[in-house]
Amino acid sequence: MILLSVSVSVLASLVTCVVFVYLWRRRLRRELEIDMIVKKLKIEVGEMVTELNGTTERNIALLENQIRIVRELVDKAGKTTGVLKREKMKHDLASRVYTSLSRSKPLSIDVENESESESEPESDSNSIDFESLTTREKALVLNRQGEGLDTIASKLKLSRGEVELIISLHDRRH
Repeated sequence: MILLSVSVSVLASLVTCVVFVYLWRRRLRRELEIDMIVKKLKIEVGEMVTELNGTTERNIALLENQIRIVRELVDKAGKTTGVLKREKMKHDLASRVYTSLSRSKPLSIDVENESESESEPESDSNSIDFESLTTREKALVLNRQGEGLDTIASKLKLSRGEVELIISLHDRRH
């Protein structure tokens, strides 16, 4: 009986050891699996962070490039605006100068009014038929009669600048 009780006791100890080893191995396997899962997660998270950083850097570079382009366009627009303002000031000044010059000296050519030319023959040696004049002379005659530059330009089918030039050149010569 002692032998039986020793055998049962040894057997119980062996079973206990086997159960203990089994449970310990199982626990160890779980811990190793958890460690592996944690390592895999860390690796994945690290890769995701690296990818996000790369994407962010590319997006920032694109935005900086777009900002640079917009700044260049704004600078160009500012310069163009400055040039346009200066050109407008020059044009306004030239217009005032030409207008004041155009009214300064009398014209030596006299033209009869259309109503007078139909009813009266030429009585003065200075009177000339308007249609026989050159475009330059017509512009000068109309200017001396008080016509505006735009009106002269439209009647003679010239630009306002051409009319201003004709008048200013004539006034400088006399």
